[in-house]
Amino acid sequence: MVLNLYTIRNILAQGKKLIDLPLHVTYYARVSTDHEEQLNSLENQKMYFENYIKLQANWIYVSGYVDEGISGTSVNKRDNFLKMVNDEKKGMFNLILTKEISRFPKNTVDSIQYTQELLSYGVGIFS
Repeated sequence: MVLNLYTIRNILAQGKKLIDLPLHVTYYARVSTDHEEQLNSLENQKMYFENYIKLQANWIYVSGYVDEGISGTSVNKRDNFLKMVNDEKKGMFNLILTKEISRFPKNTVDSIQYTQELLSYGVGIFS
């Protein structure tokens, strides 16, 4: 069973930590160029999140979503971001880790829209 965000908030209010909860956790990583130093950053992000999630005894790892060399100004060409949004509707995870919230759309309106959509499905974002 995947906990919803509201249940998680109530549990956290009782003094539990996020890592204590049985969560289905994924991550989103993106770099805006395909330059070698950016690609190294992307690999570092992927390794960090995969290892971090798998080390948490109570968490269930859900494969991450990665967009490589794609601008953050629009989500139209970010296939894996859009797949992540679609998968959240199926209840596949309840927490997304990301390096920075700027990995989500840089357009403020889009960022708010997608964040609200994720929250409406009970999915939290931690950056």
